[in-house]
Amino acid sequence: MRLKHLIIVGMLVGVGTLALRALPQEEKGKPPKKEEPYTLQVDVDLVNLAVAVAGPSGNFLTDLKKENFTVFEDKVEQKITNFAAVDAPFAVALVLDTSGSTEGKLARIQDEAIRFVEQIHPDDEVLVISFDDEVHLETDFTSNRRAIERAIKRTRTGQSTQLYEAVYLALEEKLKKKRERKAMVLFTDGVDTSSPTTSAKETIEAAKETDALIFPIFFDTSRDMRRLSRGGPIPGGSGNPRFPVPGRVPVDPRSPRQRDDDEQRMQMEIQRGPGYLHDLAEATRGTLYAADGLDSLGGAFGKIATELRSLYNLGYISTNQKKDGKFRKLTVKVDRPDAVVKSKKGYYSRKK
Repeated sequence: MRLKHLIIVGMLVGVGTLALRALPQEEKGKPPKKEEPYTLQVDVDLVNLAVAVAGPSGNFLTDLKKENFTVFEDKVEQKITNFAAVDAPFAVALVLDTSGSTEGKLARIQDEAIRFVEQIHPDDEVLVISFDDEVHLETDFTSNRRAIERAIKRTRTGQSTQLYEAVYLALEEKLKKKRERKAMVLFTDGVDTSSPTTSAKETIEAAKETDALIFPIFFDTSRDMRRLSRGGPIPGGSGNPRFPVPGRVPVDPRSPRQRDDDEQRMQMEIQRGPGYLHDLAEATRGTLYAADGLDSLGGAFGKIATELRSLYNLGYISTNQKKDGKFRKLTVKVDRPDAVVKSKKGYYSRKK
């Protein structure tokens, strides 16, 4: 695994980094709150599953007990040793795309993100990351809702997009260290333009190995991205984001061929975005939601909040103790007629 770095306030320590914005003075000096997060079990061989169960009407069932579930690994029944009901706390990484395509829209995005935080369980801890030309850690995990709101309000619009870098850092540097149930809520158009050290493939592999669920919200910015690739302004923005020269008409220094090549590459990225987000969600058995515009963004955040409040966690130690790195197929059943179970399809065992 490659070593990635953190930027702590006032100190730059590497490339491909997670940058922490300077916090208001009252937050810096505030003593940390003593918390006792829910833990499943500290055991490297424990298999954790997040499970959602819907009834015939499509509504989530939230009153199930451990004895209602049966887990099979490669068709062999497993003994459930750990169980968390739907009200057990989550560690939620809220990851927000604030690249140039969000110019003129950021205030509304911030408002909807804050409403999302208000809808999840009050004991859930939230981490806020934004990404544009860099990846910014706006706040580390906290259950302080005022601190989370301030962190969301601190986000600012940048230019390019380090999407892959943000996803990798959130999974590997932050969520991986949490013991409680965990999830990532990722708001983006799925387009990466400038990640310096991470590829889409690496993030998908990291997603397959994580215990976290990923819930992407796809926000279509294709028109804005095409305008950016041509050096043009975004509607509702503050002018031309590519060449902001006050009092002058911007001139694109690129040759016609360079402009055509840039637009072709951008078109490929735009087309790849939804598929990439689908693969992230599928790797973790999260759900991909689409927001056609700002008016539907709140609905997408609201559906994710509902799903998070409806998830059970099951843990077991596999009867297959071979460390062969092979894929193990998982099946979860419940003793409710016509119930639909959503859970991870399987996992890769550890290698010696």
